[in-house]
Amino acid sequence: MKTLMTLLVFGMLASVALAGNITGTVTYEGDAPARPALAANKDDHCIAAVKGTKSEALVVSKGKGIKNVVIHARVRGAKVTLPKENPKMDQVGCAYYPHVLVVPVGATVDLVSSDPVAHNVHSHAQKNEAVNTLIPKPGVVIPHKIEKAEEIKFTCDIHAWMTGYIVAVPSNFYTVTGYKNAENEMISSDAYEKSADTGKYTLKDVPAGTVRVVAWHEELGSANKRVEVPASGDITVNFTSTDFKKKAK
Repeated sequence: MKTLMTLLVFGMLASVALAGNITGTVTYEGDAPARPALAANKDDHCIAAVKGTKSEALVVSKGKGIKNVVIHARVRGAKVTLPKENPKMDQVGCAYYPHVLVVPVGATVDLVSSDPVAHNVHSHAQKNEAVNTLIPKPGVVIPHKIEKAEEIKFTCDIHAWMTGYIVAVPSNFYTVTGYKNAENEMISSDAYEKSADTGKYTLKDVPAGTVRVVAWHEELGSANKRVEVPASGDITVNFTSTDFKKKAK
C-alpha cells in the first residue's frame, strides 16, 4: 500500500511538472488605421449610448499591442473540459459585450441583454446552429450550445452597427488580448488604445511537447506557429500583424 501511494503521488507530481507556459505579444507593424466612429440611428437609448464611440474591429495601443486577438494552443490528445458556469454574451450600451468571447467546443453560451431596448441576436455560424432570435428586455436568457470549432460573427438586425464574435476552440488553453490592464481590471477599447500595452498574453500550464499556437483576429485573419513546450518554465511565441493571413473567400 505504501509503495502504491508513493507511485500515485509521484505520478501526480509528474503530471503537474510536465507543463509549461506559453507567453508572448501580438503587435501591429507600421501605423494602425484610425478607428471609425460608430453612429446610431435608432432608439434614443442607443443614440445616447453610442455617441462618441468607435469601432472595435481593430484596436491598437500606443505600445503597438493589438486588442481582441484570440490565442489558443492546439494540444494533441488533450481532453476539453467545459466551464462550470455558462459564459455570457451580453448587450450593453447597444454593443456586444464582450466584443470577442472565446469558449471551448461544447460550451453553452447564455445570450442575454442588459439594455432596456429590444435586440435581435443574429448568428452567422457556418458549422454550428445559426441563431436568429429576439431578446426583448433584460432578464431573458437564451442558452446557445456551440458544438464545433468556429469563429462566429454576431450582428443585430435592429441595430446595424452592432457586431461581436464568439470563437469556439478545441482547447482549454486560450485567452483574448487586451481585455485587462496591469491591475487585472477590465479595460475599454478607448483606454486600451491610449495604453502602452504590447499585446501580451499567457497560456498557463500547457502540456509539454509539440503544440500549435493559433492566433485569430476579425480583421487581420489568422496565424499559427508550431512550438515545443518545455516540461517547466516559459516559452515565448510572438506574433505581428504581418504574420496574419485572411481566409480566401
